[in-house]
Amino acid sequence: MKLKNKNPLLFQNKKAGERVLSIYLFIIYIIVAIGIVSGVIIFHGTSLDVREKEAGILSDKVIDCLVEQGQLKKEILNTDIDLISFCNFNFKDNTEKYKGEERYAVKVEIIDFETNNVEKTLSIAGNSEFLEFCNEKGDKIPKCNEKKLYVLYGQNKFILRIVSAVGKVENV
Repeated sequence: MKLKNKNPLLFQNKKAGERVLSIYLFIIYIIVAIGIVSGVIIFHGTSLDVREKEAGILSDKVIDCLVEQGQLKKEILNTDIDLISFCNFNFKDNTEKYKGEERYAVKVEIIDFETNNVEKTLSIAGNSEFLEFCNEKGDKIPKCNEKKLYVLYGQNKFILRIVSAVGKVENV
């Protein structure tokens, strides 16, 4: 049985409809391509430098080691301590690039709250040369972080000043 087309114009513009859809499809392809290219450029275009945040985390770890519930641990002022062994740190970087070099540095000062005099400087742990660059700016120098914390030692008040530096430099 043969179908009769009562409306002869119904199937005549079939190609025009496909042309309109192909324009939209082409536009979608362009948008997707631009998105992919932009994502690749953003991901590989800039390097992410986390050394300053890493130095901040290192300072937090030192605070966790030396302070307990707002009180300075008793061993800190009474004896000379080695910060690396006391806090159980390992500052050596054993990756292929640095081959066991120390890539971190920490300096801890205990300052009297009333007189603002340095009561004690704990041994500088790690590579002390990194701390010399803390006030400098640039991409190829160590990044530093300084934190100050008010602590108690019995009835005495102190300011704990921690300066940490991370010397990992990419593409050197």
